[in-house]
Amino acid sequence: MGQQQSREELIYQLVNYGSTEGIKSLRSDGAGLEWTNYQGKTPLIVACMNPELYNVAKTLVELGANINAYRPGSYAGTPLHHAAEKGLELTVKLLLLHGANALVMNDDRQTPLDVARIKGYSNVVRAIENHICSFSGFLHQFCGPRFFGLFAPQLLSRKVWVVVLPCGSPSLGEPCKLELAIYTSLQDAQPRTIISLWKANMEEPNFSQPDATVIITDDSTKMRIKLSAANESDKQQLQQFCNACK
Repeated sequence: MGQQQSREELIYQLVNYGSTEGIKSLRSDGAGLEWTNYQGKTPLIVACMNPELYNVAKTLVELGANINAYRPGSYAGTPLHHAAEKGLELTVKLLLLHGANALVMNDDRQTPLDVARIKGYSNVVRAIENHICSFSGFLHQFCGPRFFGLFAPQLLSRKVWVVVLPCGSPSLGEPCKLELAIYTSLQDAQPRTIISLWKANMEEPNFSQPDATVIITDDSTKMRIKLSAANESDKQQLQQFCNACK
């Protein structure tokens, strides 16, 4: 038993040295990959916190390390939380590719996406959103007094990046909740507007009109969002957006 534990601890130690061959050798001898230190970090979590240990993280994932291992406490989270917190885009993509759960919340009730947004890592935000969203793309958002829009709608619209995605871990037996995130640009990590779609009403477009628009009203805040396709003739894009919201 002691020998098994020492091999597992040695794998943990080899992570910091970047010794992928040593890790593979110990694993082939039957060593486990889930040994944790006093802080609750597994070898994979350690590898996901350092940009120079990408190959080690890849090796551990391929050898069967628990990709959703959870570290409790004040620095809680899965390997994906920790990679997002450090802004490690390649490691984030590696974890997502191998089935990491992007909807797990840490002890602060933050998903890996929340962590990346707070830290300002727009590249990581895009990577996670692209993996879990049901829609992403540029749309036009109308703003300003409604009566102005009757006369010069093109002057009161701006191009925005729009994403429809699940938020938080769904409860057992309940459908996944969706949110609408609107960004001023692709370079932004923090959305300018977030609407909880399960608390909102949607007026679908009249596609017989040349300037078809969709209106989403947040029941809780009474916020009203009016959107149209980025390209006026691209009605299919607007339909895809509506389908995603539903």
